[in-house]
Amino acid sequence: MAEPPDPGTWANDAQVPIMRTYASYDSPGELPLRTWSQERTRSPGPYRPRFMVYSGLGSPEATAERLSVLQQLGAESFLLAADLPSQLGYDADHELAFAQVGRAGVSCTTLDDFATIASRLDLDAADSLGMLANSVGHIGLAMVVSVLRDRGATGVRLVMQNDPLKEFTARGTEIHTPEQALRIACDCVAYAIDEDIPGAAITVCSNHYDVAGAGPVAAVALAFANGLVYVDELVRRGYEVADVLGKMMFFLNERSDVFVSASLFRTARVLWAELVRDRYGLAVERQPVMTVMGYAHGLESADEPLVNVPRVTLSVLGSMMGGVDYLCATGYDEALRIPSVDAAALALRTMQVVGYEHGATASHDPLAGSEKLAALDETLARQVKEEMLRIEDNGGALEALRNGYISQRIDDGRGIRQRQLEEGERDMVGGNVLSSPQHRHLFAGRSAGEVDFAAVEQQVRERLKLHKESRDNEAVRAALDLLERAAAGTDNLLPPTIAALKAGATSQELVTATRAGFGR
Repeated sequence: MAEPPDPGTWANDAQVPIMRTYASYDSPGELPLRTWSQERTRSPGPYRPRFMVYSGLGSPEATAERLSVLQQLGAESFLLAADLPSQLGYDADHELAFAQVGRAGVSCTTLDDFATIASRLDLDAADSLGMLANSVGHIGLAMVVSVLRDRGATGVRLVMQNDPLKEFTARGTEIHTPEQALRIACDCVAYAIDEDIPGAAITVCSNHYDVAGAGPVAAVALAFANGLVYVDELVRRGYEVADVLGKMMFFLNERSDVFVSASLFRTARVLWAELVRDRYGLAVERQPVMTVMGYAHGLESADEPLVNVPRVTLSVLGSMMGGVDYLCATGYDEALRIPSVDAAALALRTMQVVGYEHGATASHDPLAGSEKLAALDETLARQVKEEMLRIEDNGGALEALRNGYISQRIDDGRGIRQRQLEEGERDMVGGNVLSSPQHRHLFAGRSAGEVDFAAVEQQVRERLKLHKESRDNEAVRAALDLLERAAAGTDNLLPPTIAALKAGATSQELVTATRAGFGR
């Protein structure tokens, strides 16, 4: 048998030639995949995602140290996990922030906080930087943009999680009305377009719908419906569809089957490209190729944490075979606590091992031509389309949010995984099969890194007190007045938000001014 021409690599023990591509995508129905294929093969590979870390814990100083360690280990993209008060727009000294500061993320109240968090990153070596800021998108984006500009890192891409619509049903950090939240999110995208800031000013998430109970198929449909709302609003403002798409990323999820995971990511690209073509008249060939982020989960167990390592490894493999552009991997101890540094480091190494050592990224689409994958693609595409029709029958994403359809859809799917486990339809090693409670200590791991959160809270509050004492309060008040006036009108919120942050305003003050303007 003749050897295949021009192999991409022989780098395996058997020296079997591995091709860069195994399919031409000549079928007209596969045009979105062909477009993706052409874009992806412009480079010689490896066809791997950027290794992203979603991290943040305790104080800004502690998080700066953690991010520095992870970058030294090879992390390329950094998505900041803000604590709950920061996500809700409360300063660390607010009474409702008590016992929550720095616990489920890092406390980030001021521009100085974010500058400290990023201070030990080598931005010349970083691909991207962003923040979890769904309901406070203008504040999060303003912090990231200000730090990047102050440090001259204009080539670093954005990876902002600025998707407020799913908060109302899937996560619960909403602090504005849906219409106000929509305006904030779209102001962020508009600003990124106007200022030509590379990367994603908004990441539309299916992951949180899935985790809340909707399941991955309905979750993709809900995320796409929200994505259309954002695009519709920006098109209404006069922006070109292609420019809007170029500032968007999708955070998709399937965490139970390696093949379904790969299929879901590939199918999502096709469906989104067709939606955009049919809704806005933009030919697939002229669309920016959809940017996809994945988060490698598994059936994480708190009983045998070390067994989560192979689960996450296979989830990483599924994401890579699906061609994601950015990838996080969960820590093996995440079912127990905020992942320790050693668990976060192992998660990063897991992505690197799969990406570099085992051929998952040698070909741009390693499952091309699989009959099984084609059947999965067809099933997923049909199911997502059916769910999107139901959303449309309920008036679209905004109306479906108001009338309770989305909440009901999440409730309908909640508990499916648990039922499958209880009824033996699905297996979980160490759970409903091969359970051995007397041996669980063998798989407990030695995760380190417990934090004295009471001390962190005291430290952060003292830091905030010193910040307020050192600033020019008259300048802060004047800047906040400009933000309030912008919120009362139609001006983009980003310029006055950046100015107020630089004057020394805190997140809570910025939220208060924004709300006051909305209420005029």
